[in-house]
Amino acid sequence: MSTVTYLQKQSPAEESAVPAPAGGGPALPAALALPATLVGAAALVAVGSLWSLWYLPFAVGLPVGAVTAVRGLRARTAVLVAAVAAVAGWGTPLLWRVASGDAVAGTARTVAALAGLPALASLVVAVTLLIGLVQALLGVWLGRTAAAALRPGR
Repeated sequence: MSTVTYLQKQSPAEESAVPAPAGGGPALPAALALPATLVGAAALVAVGSLWSLWYLPFAVGLPVGAVTAVRGLRARTAVLVAAVAAVAGWGTPLLWRVASGDAVAGTARTVAALAGLPALASLVVAVTLLIGLVQALLGVWLGRTAAAALRPGR
């Protein structure tokens, strides 16, 4: 075997494309793969939060972490996608409810007072978004760890 075949560089079109799906469809350009995943994950978390599926940031973080580990992408890529998806996914419905006139701030102040915190609506909203962020990061961690543990040859 010649070492030339191992060292041959791929063409720029091959380097910048995500591999084609198994069905033979067109490959998604690499420049669009990350934004498409980010928007899809954020939309999934947002729709889920409207249906009271509070655990979806974790559920979205799992496959994001696993796929990035299997494809050999850096952990910071998975963390970025999951973190932005969780915060945008939970923040968008909150903003939507504020814009539609719901008493989000009043409810947040009441929750803060019941929790023994200062009656600041922004504090409760920030803690809510932080909980979604932590869920997503834990999902990424578990997904990457499970993918690495189940990888053949280890």
